[in-house]
Amino acid sequence: MTNTDTLLEKFIEKAKDVQTICIKTDKEAFKNILKEKNFAFVSLNTPFKSFNKECEFDESGIKDAIVNADFAIAETGTLVVDSTEEKIRLATTLAENLSLVIYASNMVAKLENIVSYMNDKNSADNAYIAFITGASRTADIERVLTIGVHGPVSLTCYIIEDL
Repeated sequence: MTNTDTLLEKFIEKAKDVQTICIKTDKEAFKNILKEKNFAFVSLNTPFKSFNKECEFDESGIKDAIVNADFAIAETGTLVVDSTEEKIRLATTLAENLSLVIYASNMVAKLENIVSYMNDKNSADNAYIAFITGASRTADIERVLTIGVHGPVSLTCYIIEDL
């Protein structure tokens, strides 16, 4: 078992702990998923850029969105998204169902492994990096858990196997 396999297993285990649905796939199968699902908002990098589309954002939010994550942190099941663009921030917060796409090669063990990435991104004046660990959850003083109040009700992570 390679180090990447170990990181991938640990990430999936931690992500499942916070009800993130993890789907391993390859590039061709993922293209079929994009064709089948009709996401309201799509912002993906090459080679999936041809599927990109935008939608109107209003107070009612949007049904679903799919965007790239730059890294996945195995220790916590967290996905790291460069949210500098306002439309990415809106999509990741207003989508009822959020999907994030990560390459298996971008799995890291701990947050400390992406310090240079964070320093690089934060050198811009308007930089915004989002750390997303599961769907939005909050609880009141009586510990009643509510999902999806401040963000997505569900989170799906598509892991593209690229190694």
